Amino acid sequence: MNRKIYLAILFLSFLTSCQGQNDKNSKIAKTEHSISIDTAVIKEYFLPIDTAFIPSNNKQFYFPLEVFKDTSIYVGHDKFVDTWYSQNLYAMHEPIFYADKSEKEIYRFTWLRTFHNPISIRIEKNGDIYTLYWKLCNGAGGYDPGELTVNTQKKIDREIWNEFQKHLNQINFWRMSTNEMERGEDGSQWILEGKIAKKYHVVDRWTPNKESNYYQCCDFLLRLTDLKIKESDKY
Repeated sequence: MNRKIYLAILFLSFLTSCQGQNDKNSKIAKTEHSISIDTAVIKEYFLPIDTAFIPSNNKQFYFPLEVFKDTSIYVGHDKFVDTWYSQNLYAMHEPIFYADKSEKEIYRFTWLRTFHNPISIRIEKNGDIYTLYWKLCNGAGGYDPGELTVNTQKKIDREIWNEFQKHLNQINFWRMSTNEMERGEDGSQWILEGKIAKKYHVVDRWTPNKESNYYQCCDFLLRLTDLKIKESDKY
C-alpha cells in the first residue's frame, strides 16, 4: 500500500476514534517552550500505567497534546501525529517521559523512517549512573512498527554524557520550537525528548539536513549504539 494512502486511512480512522477524547491540556502550563504538568492530570490521563511509566495499551499518548497543537490545515492533525508516534514507542515498550516525576535526567531520540525499522535511543542520568538504552522494531516507521527485536542497554561514562550535553547546548534544545511547518510525503521524523524533574520538552523535525546541529545531536546517540546503519539509510 502506498504510504500516502496508508497515512490518510490512519488519519481518518484516528479522527473518528478521537471524537470522544477529552482533552486535558487546559491544565497543562507552558514554561517557555517546555511544559510543566500537574501530577493529578498524569494519573487521570494515563490510567492504567505501571511504575516504569509504560502504558498498558497502545491507545495512550506518549506526548502532551499541547505540544503538538495543530500547525496545519487539518483539524486533528495533532492527535494523529501523537497517535502515530505513540504506537511506535508502545511497540518498543518505551516509558512515557512526562509522567515520570523522578529526579532522573532523561533524553530520547525516536527515529521513524518511512521504509526502515523504528528505532528509539534513550540516555539517562540517575545520580552518578549513566545508562544508554536502544531498541528496534522489525516493521517500518511509516507503516506498522512490527515487533520489538532489539532491546539493549549499557553503562556509559560521564565524559560521554557531557559530550551529549554539548550537542544539546549547540542546538539550544530547551528553547527550540517543537514543530516546524516543513514535512514531506516520505522521509523520516527525528523526535528528541528531554526531561529534568518536572520539566519536559520535545522537538520534532522532518528529515533534517545532515550538516545541521540537530542531525549531529541525534546522530551522536545513534553512533553510541552497536546498531549498524548504512549512511545511505540515514535520512
